[in-house]
Parts: sequence; structure tokens; C-alpha cells
Amino acid sequence: MTTRPLQVILFHMNILNSADLRNNLSEILELVASRKKPVYIGRFGQPKAVLVDLVTYNWQKQVFQYLQRLNTLTPSEIETLNILLDEKTRNSLLLGLGEIKSGEVASLSEFLKQ
Repeated sequence: MTTRPLQVILFHMNILNSADLRNNLSEILELVASRKKPVYIGRFGQPKAVLVDLVTYNWQKQVFQYLQRLNTLTPSEIETLNILLDEKTRNSLLLGLGEIKSGEVASLSEFLKQ
């Protein structure tokens, strides 16, 4: 029996079986974290859980917390919620945070010198 590479399995399948998860946990965690796309985990072909990256999980958790108190949000919290719900703005913020993390930024004084 030949085994397919995990990336091929994840690309072609909507649901990853629990045995593949168990046998390839490290690689699956890396793929989920780098691709920022959920992986559905199932048994007998039926989805039972979803594995998401930490950034997505925290985003969903924060949005849910705001939505639970929607009637009592301050103007500042409403603005934050609007940013969280706007995909273009959210992606720009995540891109900027990634640039900061990788050191692809300049200080204000360096920017003004240019």
C-alpha cells in the first residue's frame, strides 16, 4: 500500500481522518499555522472537529465576545468590531503585524530621511 504525501491528502480531502491526524500531527500543525485555513477532522467520513490556527481562533473568540455584548458596546468597541469583521482591513493589519515581526519596517526618523 502506498501512502500519499500529507499535503496531497489535505488538498484533495475536506475531512482528514483521525488516524492521519495522529500519524502526522506535527506536519498538520505546521500546515494549519502557515496556511491559515481550517482542517476538518473526522471519523468514518463525518466531521467531528475543526483545527484552526491560533490567530484565527483568537479572532473568532474576540468577535464572539463583542457580539455577546452588542447592545452595550462603547463607540471604541464598535469600531474595533467593525475592523475585525472587515476582511480587507483585517488582512492589512495582519500583513502589517507580519512585517513588524520580520523586521520589514523603518522607524519614523528613517522614513522621513528618505
